Amino acid sequence: MIKKIYLSYEAAVSDYLGQFNMLLQAPAKTQEAAVRGASDPSTVALIERADAIADLSAGMIPLAADYLDAPDPALREGISAHLLAQAAAEMQVATELLQIAAAEMPGAAAFTVRSGQLEARGDLRDAIASMEQVVGVPLAASFTTSQVMARGTAVTDPDQAKQALQQAATVTTNTISQQVVKVGGDLAFNLVFKTQWAAVIGSAGMLNKDIAKLLESAKEGANALAQRALTVASKTILNVFDKILALLGKDGEDLARKQIRTWLDDIQESGKIELFEQLVGKLYQVDALTAALPNWLAATKAEVALLNTTTTQVTALSGKFDVLMGQLNTVSDVIGWTKFLEPQIPQLLAVCTALRVSLLAVLVYAGYDYIGYEQVAFLNLTQGVGETIRANLGVASVVG
Repeated sequence: MIKKIYLSYEAAVSDYLGQFNMLLQAPAKTQEAAVRGASDPSTVALIERADAIADLSAGMIPLAADYLDAPDPALREGISAHLLAQAAAEMQVATELLQIAAAEMPGAAAFTVRSGQLEARGDLRDAIASMEQVVGVPLAASFTTSQVMARGTAVTDPDQAKQALQQAATVTTNTISQQVVKVGGDLAFNLVFKTQWAAVIGSAGMLNKDIAKLLESAKEGANALAQRALTVASKTILNVFDKILALLGKDGEDLARKQIRTWLDDIQESGKIELFEQLVGKLYQVDALTAALPNWLAATKAEVALLNTTTTQVTALSGKFDVLMGQLNTVSDVIGWTKFLEPQIPQLLAVCTALRVSLLAVLVYAGYDYIGYEQVAFLNLTQGVGETIRANLGVASVVG
């Protein structure tokens, strides 16, 4: 079959949503599906449809790249939301395919896996619905909903406006850093203390080709159906991996993952997860931003209206980051489900560890970017707290 070539991300998204809409529809002939429920597609139909989604998804990644570098932060925020929502739904598709393969492996507990497969089908429907809510919205409108665009009462007194801005900046930066410490700390703890350390060491710097090779080796001894399911699962997981790495930027993904690997090494050596909070604090420089802000406010000649607007923008960053965190959590949760399939497909330990390390890198550096105080590298998903205040108040950056 000739693959369709898309000239724009938007055109690809339209077909992408259409393909997902078809994924769980019953095929015209449902002899196999009749055993599992008349509303479910047959196993073969599911694999074929997932394969079409995987091919389309792979072509969307380069089309999304221009938006990750767009001057408008709303577009950068929007594409990050789209990519994470797609990664969550596609990883759920991959788990469905992996269950099909695991059920066909020699010695597999077929009843247990099949039961889990039918139960996961509901999770797949939920994942698709959640993805459609995000990806069905234009990029620039992804974060304009009421829950993230919180608006305070505008004040008319300049001193009160400055005080409100300072408070908003303090609350937002502390909220973001605390979220990273909590969620990232849990993820780091699981990697260091709940995962085979050899798997972490071997997986932290994995490339796309390394994951592909591992999943290819899982086909050895498998029957034709399992091999077909593993082939499509591999394509799907590689797309998930590429979408996660895309958020780190083509120039930053290696540096970010190496830094996270160093952090994990330090935590493992110390035996204390509390070190994660210290490392985050050192990177984010929240105290330095808090100390600099009074001087910025004292020096600015910005009008009250602009101060109020800046306060609104800073406050909204907290809500936007909360949405991003929810999406990262969803991807992480779906990846975690695959541990139940490791007895049948042991290669998944290394594959999913690589995904988790990359997710932790995105989480840490997304928080770094959303705080936005004199950052010197890595992500550029938004205009962070520090950047927004400097730009609006006319304060020059000290980074050269």
